Amino acid sequence: MKKDRNSEFKKLRGCGKNLFRNFLTSKLPNLKSSNKGIALIIALGTMIAIFIAGSLSIYLITRGVSVTAGQTRYETAYEAAVASLEIGKARAQYLNENLTVNDTTDVVQVGGYTVNTHVERATAAAVTLGGTAMKFARAIAGPGSTAAVGSYRTYYIRAQSLGGAGEQVTLEVMQRYTIMAIN
Repeated sequence: MKKDRNSEFKKLRGCGKNLFRNFLTSKLPNLKSSNKGIALIIALGTMIAIFIAGSLSIYLITRGVSVTAGQTRYETAYEAAVASLEIGKARAQYLNENLTVNDTTDVVQVGGYTVNTHVERATAAAVTLGGTAMKFARAIAGPGSTAAVGSYRTYYIRAQSLGGAGEQVTLEVMQRYTIMAIN
């Protein structure tokens, strides 16, 4: 009997430390036997992290390709507008030689871009130089200067290129043509 009391005393003392001892041990998995479950959780976590990193890298690559494509389209539209400026300069030269023709507007196709070129005289009469050298500011073709005497006319040239994806570039130039130079 004494032996039974001792064992009961030990059981009661053990219950004082953990009142729900049997409940907890019956509901929680044994950590020693659940190594496969932990390995599965770690593997799933690693797979999710790799999936997120891969998705992010694919997104960044496709976004970079999209930005590069937009820049390429803009540069091509710019080049089409520069080509249109050359057409406009030729039209300004034609207007300078044929004073009866007023303004001109041309719509041409340069590659895949629709280009609108508008050329008009900026001054109705020729401007006579006062005897000193005149220098223009640096423009698309670089610095330039004219003779100290003579006359010139100025022309306003506007070139606008429009692409199929909506890219649009507009360039404006004041072009000067010398009429007569006396040395």
